[in-house]
Amino acid sequence: SIEKKYRCQPGHPAYPRRVLLRLMVQAAIDGMFSSRKIDRLAQENVIYMYLAGNAKPDFRTLCNFRREHKELIETVFKKTVLIAKAAGVLQLGHLSTDGTKVKANASNQYTLSKAELETIRRIIEQGIAVDEEEDRLYGDHRGDELPPELNTQEKIRRKIKEIEEMEGKPLKQAAKKILRQHLGGSQQQKRHVIGKIKNAEQKLMMSGQKVVSVSDPEARFMVNKKKRIELSYNPQITVDHGSGIIVANDVTQDCIDREQLQPQMEKTEENLGGLPKGVKMSWDNGYFSGQNLHYLEEKGVDGYIPDGEQATAMKGKQVPDDPYAKDQFIYDETQDRFICPQGRMLTRKGEYIHNGKPVYAYYGAPCESCLVRAVCAGENRWKMITSYGFEGERQRMAVKMRSEEGKEEYRKRSETVEWPFGDIKQNFGLREFLTRGLQGVRTEHNLVCIGHNLKILWKKLDGKITMLEKKKDMRVILSSNTNSVLDICSKCIKKIPRKLNC
Repeated sequence: SIEKKYRCQPGHPAYPRRVLLRLMVQAAIDGMFSSRKIDRLAQENVIYMYLAGNAKPDFRTLCNFRREHKELIETVFKKTVLIAKAAGVLQLGHLSTDGTKVKANASNQYTLSKAELETIRRIIEQGIAVDEEEDRLYGDHRGDELPPELNTQEKIRRKIKEIEEMEGKPLKQAAKKILRQHLGGSQQQKRHVIGKIKNAEQKLMMSGQKVVSVSDPEARFMVNKKKRIELSYNPQITVDHGSGIIVANDVTQDCIDREQLQPQMEKTEENLGGLPKGVKMSWDNGYFSGQNLHYLEEKGVDGYIPDGEQATAMKGKQVPDDPYAKDQFIYDETQDRFICPQGRMLTRKGEYIHNGKPVYAYYGAPCESCLVRAVCAGENRWKMITSYGFEGERQRMAVKMRSEEGKEEYRKRSETVEWPFGDIKQNFGLREFLTRGLQGVRTEHNLVCIGHNLKILWKKLDGKITMLEKKKDMRVILSSNTNSVLDICSKCIKKIPRKLNC
């Protein structure tokens, strides 16, 4: 359907989309994301020349393809999951989800606050008013000539110095760069600078942050594994334990993973055509919340997520031993109350809002007569427990994670989902995104996930896969090591022989 769109265009025939897609996927496998480098490879590297049919697509064509066909690349990723399922590579006994931080194509220094953006806008608007007055007095020839006082970089620097003196304070390097682009640019470049400022102001208002990146306003400050704060994105993947195939992926702006459990579950269901019966799923402590536990129970999913103390203990760190901590109190879900280690009842007495979420307070036990009140409640008259709700789900998960079976199942998480991230970062070279904007980095991440899945498929099927054309546009996979046909089209399943001699 996509090829038909480009077949009827006037002028020179367009490059087939499948040719451009081959080049992009092979380049992702080789850790190449620059359109100019792929352009050069298609002219110099025999593998790329073969994949392109000796065509020589320009880097602009490749760049436009990646920008205009985000849905196609996402569909291709889903197809790799379907092929893996049809070929019997997916085992679907255990699935794990995790996220990582990947640096955005933006500098921490190239950021501006709301006040700084307003200052730049005011300076530019004053300059535009002066230009319009000069055009009225002296006429305008083309509209892109620089006035004599701004026709060299040195004069532009002097002009910025004058602006700083008028403002009474030095400007940030990011602000100076924007002003240089505007003062020394053509009319088209000036319009581009103004559009960039408007976009940055809009993204800053939507994000609620104090500063915004001018080069990539959709990036967010995040703490990475090395404890460095950088402008980054948060890629998410869900991986099959038995094969290492990525069954769902996404890139988000969220600094934490807690809100990504449900979206990843939905993408996994969509890509697999529903969750397999009896599948187990695991997440690390970053996904732990009462809402998520409630969602898993509603879906009937056998999930494994440790709370904060359990996650600390699993890492071999010492957990403070408090016999009167909240997890030592038993929650009675039917009566909505806690039972302390001494057998006394704490009922819900109050409610307040904290960080936009309701918090419930439980107290009311006769602590005055309790012999351990000083140890349990400290200097308070009685013991009070706070809860964000869903205590029944929290305690059921805690019991599951304390069991040997739960611990054994949760150990699969690290060996399932960590190594694909290592493969993507080390072998595919995706330690920093090349593209900018959320949609651009999602496409870039989809390409490496396609490459990751194809490499696993090639290895699992011994590198002997032949694509056969059957009937109308019908494709089947012929695996020579099993001498059997694994068909993708369910409508034609009865028309294809089940055994073939390869």
